[in-house]
Amino acid sequence: TGHCAFNVYVKNGIVWREEQQGEYGHSADDAPDWGPRGCQKGVRHAKHMYGKQRVLYPMKRIGERGEGKWQRISWEQAASEIADKFLEHATQSGPDSITFATGTAMVMKRASFAALFRFANATGLVMPETFAGVGDLPVGAYMTLGNNLPGDNHAAIYKSKCVLVWAANPAATRIPDAHFFWEAKYNGTEVVTIAPDFNATAMHSSRWLNPKPGTDTALAMAMVQTIIADGLIEWGYVREQTDLPFLVRESNGKFLSWGDVAAGENSDAYCLWDETSKRVVRAPGSGAQAMGGGPPGAGPQPTPRESLELHGIEPALEGRWTVSTRTGSVAVTTVFAKLKALCNERYTPEQSQAITGVHADNTRAVARSFARSGAGMIYAGFRSCKWLHGDKLQRAWLLMCALTGNTGREGGGMQTTLLPKGGGVAKFAFSGLGPRAKFASLSVWDYAQGDGRQLNAKVYGDKIANHFDGHYRQAIGNGWLPDYGKTPWRMAFMAGHNTANWRASGTRFRETVLAKVDTIVTMTPDMSVTAMYSDYVLPVAHHYERQDFVMEGHTPFIQVLDRAVPPLGESEDDWQIMARLAKAISAAAAVRELPPVKDSIHGQPVEHDYRNLHQIFTLNGQIGSSRDIAQFLIDNSDGMPKISFEELARRGFVRGDDSEGAQFGKKSPYSYQTLASTRDKQPYATLTGRQQFYFDHDWFLQEGEALPVYVAPFALDGYPLRLTMGHARHSVHSLYREDPLLLSLQRGEPDIHVNPGDARLRGVKDGDLVRTFNSLGSFVAMARVTAAIPSGSMFMFHGWDPMMFEGRQNFGAAIPTAALLKPTSLVSQYGHINFNPHDYAPNQTYHDYTVEFERYSPKPGTPQSAEVAAAGARS
Repeated sequence: TGHCAFNVYVKNGIVWREEQQGEYGHSADDAPDWGPRGCQKGVRHAKHMYGKQRVLYPMKRIGERGEGKWQRISWEQAASEIADKFLEHATQSGPDSITFATGTAMVMKRASFAALFRFANATGLVMPETFAGVGDLPVGAYMTLGNNLPGDNHAAIYKSKCVLVWAANPAATRIPDAHFFWEAKYNGTEVVTIAPDFNATAMHSSRWLNPKPGTDTALAMAMVQTIIADGLIEWGYVREQTDLPFLVRESNGKFLSWGDVAAGENSDAYCLWDETSKRVVRAPGSGAQAMGGGPPGAGPQPTPRESLELHGIEPALEGRWTVSTRTGSVAVTTVFAKLKALCNERYTPEQSQAITGVHADNTRAVARSFARSGAGMIYAGFRSCKWLHGDKLQRAWLLMCALTGNTGREGGGMQTTLLPKGGGVAKFAFSGLGPRAKFASLSVWDYAQGDGRQLNAKVYGDKIANHFDGHYRQAIGNGWLPDYGKTPWRMAFMAGHNTANWRASGTRFRETVLAKVDTIVTMTPDMSVTAMYSDYVLPVAHHYERQDFVMEGHTPFIQVLDRAVPPLGESEDDWQIMARLAKAISAAAAVRELPPVKDSIHGQPVEHDYRNLHQIFTLNGQIGSSRDIAQFLIDNSDGMPKISFEELARRGFVRGDDSEGAQFGKKSPYSYQTLASTRDKQPYATLTGRQQFYFDHDWFLQEGEALPVYVAPFALDGYPLRLTMGHARHSVHSLYREDPLLLSLQRGEPDIHVNPGDARLRGVKDGDLVRTFNSLGSFVAMARVTAAIPSGSMFMFHGWDPMMFEGRQNFGAAIPTAALLKPTSLVSQYGHINFNPHDYAPNQTYHDYTVEFERYSPKPGTPQSAEVAAAGARS
């Protein structure tokens, strides 16, 4: 996601080196410029693309899945056989039985993703989302703001006066952007890293807090308590922008609605106590926004609301009143009063210290520094999403930001990332068809197809299993969730989607869920464990072999991918492959004289004309290449300079419209949603129309989650160590993981970080092989003994392919969390809380479990080096 500009040098048709293109300007007046950009992965790509891991030709499996026996076949044979399988499954089991999965890397490549999206839309296939499915969906941000990706570009870091780097390690994972932190620090900004381990970012920071793994919410709520207790609150901001002044019934914890008090217009709005008039008034900007009721996955349907401006109302934040309603007198208080009482009862810094291990004095010091800074930022990593209760941590972060007026402030607020507005991609995918693709929640689908209750019962016991399963089945019965158990997937296309690598409970996933799929087609430039378990492997062009462009909101730039050399071997880009398959499907459907296949989208009948699929896919021949798609997107996307693709290629990168500052403007390619509320006073896309911290749905009240609270992560009896993970420095997920040079900068093979004391107790020395295990399974890796890891914990960087481990068992073999579906994450038809795989759905989680480890002696002849393991993947 760095999308760094490189000049690529070619000799005799071979890329022999690349060089950073140092022509970036700056953003936000006094902020440093964006250069230099690049990292060790980028400057290694010229060699990596010619590595032995590269897939060069279409291949068909001729042995057992995973055996590694392949037959090289022609593109014509591959397309013909895949087309026959496609039509067999589409006609016999319906388009719902075919999935088309794309990875996060494909979403960044805008033309490639648009091609894949159009194919799925034209055929009616199911597209699993790649957000919650990999544990990256900031559900707590969506709950609070109605926007799951709040943030600005990285120049905003320099504008901050206090940055809390929390659940992130940008010195290792945001190498092109990390300089903003250290330039800000040099300029006087306090940079605080909050992480259990002493990582690469912590060593450069002003201060390091090390809470025990999984206790961050208790720490954040103690900071909230400090901010409230010290009165370090932006009172006007809180009254206008948040639901903290809203009135709540003391009897049942439900919001007091305006309809309870006065019949008529806006009866579903909410209530404030006005200190000026000493009476209940309607909260401006509240009322019906997205009350659900539609089919699962259809998403909210917003309606216009009035301004958030208070117009002389002075909402009370504390108090207790008796209010006359249409059904009698009721006692009410405010959300803020309930929050304050909760914090004083459960989250003083001393109480937090007992949970987190962070001294109360340090908690107070950081909270006060953040609140008094004038521009306090929480630079949030996606790691928070990978805990079962990570949503509550994000809600607590946003509480810290709201109380101090930092959400929407330059240099302030919770920062995640920004994806470009999807108008151009949607227009291309839907052109002439309308929306026909279906999106699925991977976590919910895995639960349905992988017998999630049985897995939870085995690992966590019947009580937890029954609690989760009962809510899951009730949610389906309520019409809140689709029943993915009705139509198993019979065929799967994997495009940039190495699912067998990163799935939680990965071994079980391969043995139960993946094994049920009759036909698996993997499109990939490099061999992987997912390719090894596929039936067809199709070679895809690498970065320097395609025409496309890349966007992601950490920077204001739109970066070209311009083909420097032809694709290696018989590789083709994603557009070429999909066009080839569309043509083969059309031909096969014509031979069968296949009538249009009937289908439905959100209950509406549609038909898929597979005989004319190629014509439909190519917009009747208007689109003939990825370059044509790129130009279509440039011409039809908001915030894109209207230039030719050739001009973009000549310049290398361009700045998006309205993106000169640290925050993106209304006309930029990125969301203005949060600023529309804080600057322009537009209500938030939430149930309350405000930043919403209180949820009065029955399930939230029953689970004790009406306000953000700390819930201890699950631990397994008899396994005392918590294994956590993080994004790696020397790879981009699994890409580059087997690169020999990058391996030489590490231990040369998968390694796991252990505390010296824990290692000594088990007779383990640095460099020993250890077996890490629990009741689900085990894996073997090299021990890296380091004092950076706290006692009672283990740590491992992600991305290591199972092919690099003994028995193909990577960390996923011991991660039992695949079926942990939080009951509140299944709630729907509650304002903006409405099941939608891209906004509100259960994350796949990776940390709510514990393990043990022991010294391991490999069997004679067992390959242990990454070189040998990688060679096995290429056999």
